[in-house]
Formats: sequence, C-alpha cells, structure tokens
Amino acid sequence: MSNRRRARGPQTPGAAITQWAAALDGGRIPGGCETCDAYQTVTVTAPHVTAIRVHHDDWCPTYRRIEARRANP
Repeated sequence: MSNRRRARGPQTPGAAITQWAAALDGGRIPGGCETCDAYQTVTVTAPHVTAIRVHHDDWCPTYRRIEARRANP
C-alpha cells in the first residue's frame, strides 16, 4: 500500500475567480469612493492575475489625498 497522495486536478475556487474576472475584463463597475462619482475597471493581465483600479473624479478629496501620499512618501 502506497502512502503517496493522489494528484489533484485544478482547484475550482481559483478557476471560478478567473472566469469571473475574465467576464468583467474591461468593464466599468460603478462605485468605489464615497466622496465622488468613481468607477472601477477590471483588467486581467495574466492567468490568475487581475487588477482592479478605482477611477476618481479630479476634484475628489480622497483622490487628492492619495496623490499627495504618492508624491511625499
């Protein structure tokens, strides 16, 4: 009797997330900021690598705070 583990197939939760992200790739999702009329975009850059970016209005105080932190680390 062998004590080796059986090889498992692809993990379904990761595959489900990848399919979800691929379905939203390039789409706009409203929301993401309580202060302005922001929206989010989903970009699949590689298998199992997804980026979600929040796009703020230029006048948004939250956006300005984020940019100020980037300028002065």
